[in-house]
Amino acid sequence: MTAVKAIDDREVRGFSISALWPVRLLGRRPGLKEANIVCWGLLIAFLLVPSFVVFILQARRGSESIQRHSDFVLYYGDGTLANRYPAPKIYDPNLQHRVFLEICPHPRGAFGVSPYPPMVPYLFSLFARLPFTPAYFLWMLVSLSLYCAGIGFAAKAIFPVDRPMRALIFCFALAYFPFIGSTLVNGQLSIFAVFAVGLGLYYEQLGSLFYSGLALSLLTYKPTLLLLVLPMLVFTRRFRTLAGFCAGSALLVLVDTILGGIRVWPAYYQLLEYHKKLTGLHGHADIKLSMYLDFSSLTHLLPGGRTPAGLALAAGLSVVVGGALVLLLWKSAKASRSVQWLAWAATLTWTLLLNVYVPIYDSVLAVIAVILTLGALRQLKWRIASEWITLLAIITLAVSWKTVSFAKVHHVQLLSIALFLIAVAQLWFLRRAIQQGEVATPALES
Repeated sequence: MTAVKAIDDREVRGFSISALWPVRLLGRRPGLKEANIVCWGLLIAFLLVPSFVVFILQARRGSESIQRHSDFVLYYGDGTLANRYPAPKIYDPNLQHRVFLEICPHPRGAFGVSPYPPMVPYLFSLFARLPFTPAYFLWMLVSLSLYCAGIGFAAKAIFPVDRPMRALIFCFALAYFPFIGSTLVNGQLSIFAVFAVGLGLYYEQLGSLFYSGLALSLLTYKPTLLLLVLPMLVFTRRFRTLAGFCAGSALLVLVDTILGGIRVWPAYYQLLEYHKKLTGLHGHADIKLSMYLDFSSLTHLLPGGRTPAGLALAAGLSVVVGGALVLLLWKSAKASRSVQWLAWAATLTWTLLLNVYVPIYDSVLAVIAVILTLGALRQLKWRIASEWITLLAIITLAVSWKTVSFAKVHHVQLLSIALFLIAVAQLWFLRRAIQQGEVATPALES
């Protein structure tokens, strides 16, 4: 008999949040059906309809209004550069700036650079053949489709027969500000991350680990998102997944090289070096720090964060958490499916924090991390833990709508705090689940 009990109602009965649910129907706590009715009703009435009306009014003012409020200018500009100039010129920061201003002459702020690998400019070269406004709406449709597909793949993998749960997941995923405000309307690329991870998890649950790795290779569009994912694949001995990732990455590099020629890579590297200066990796940061969640950006945002004491504290915390995560990932390699989900969840959430460049829109990966956590806790029958992680997820959803404005005024990133609490909880759940010593799922063995 294991020395560590499962977290169940008898163990933590006094800490249940069941009584905190604000809606009770017919004298009982509402089920998923009632929760879906309430949540979808609120989403449609107070978010989707007003947002649609505001967006239509903005669109009627002309393309300039959209351009001033959308990062899609950068990607449309990348596509324009790919259509007009030889491949190395795509990464000339001065030329990028000139083309961006040509598309949007009166931006809200100064344009940065677009530090994405060649696959991105060549993809958006297709959109740049259209006028800006039709291209923008087409990209919004593609973004919504990829986001829903990624969330759908993850939800199907974790809750294969629970349609009400999957419907509720979609409701909260669509209501998350980093998606609807910072990604969909803003035209950002983080939907690629959601799609890649969601599809990768789906293939993993089918036992097709090589195809899971192929899906994850799409994350190479932004290498910082791989900072913990690749070590996780190594420490959990997902070697077939890693092989698929390497094969997919090699194929993407080959396609980029065919399209752009070998000279595109030195130009890309030089732009990355220039971008490091803008993000503060070599000193002062020239970016809007209120839009970033990672510990590195927080050291710039917080008073005293870049002092020796502040940097030492951040480095110490990162080392402790990183060491704990590595140890738990190593121990989780032969554990049950629920433990594997918690390993994935902890990796994704900590990727957003133990990093050097994580804008708010990349936190859409936290949605998949929460899905994984809830699925694992359900399999482990840790009902009270599920209630608490649900409460933390709701708080995260709420603060996501105010975190940027709050950080501008108070120099504190509320979303980072919320994600930190979820990440700590995931580590603790992972540790307890490993200590229960469950048998590994054959489909996940490498």
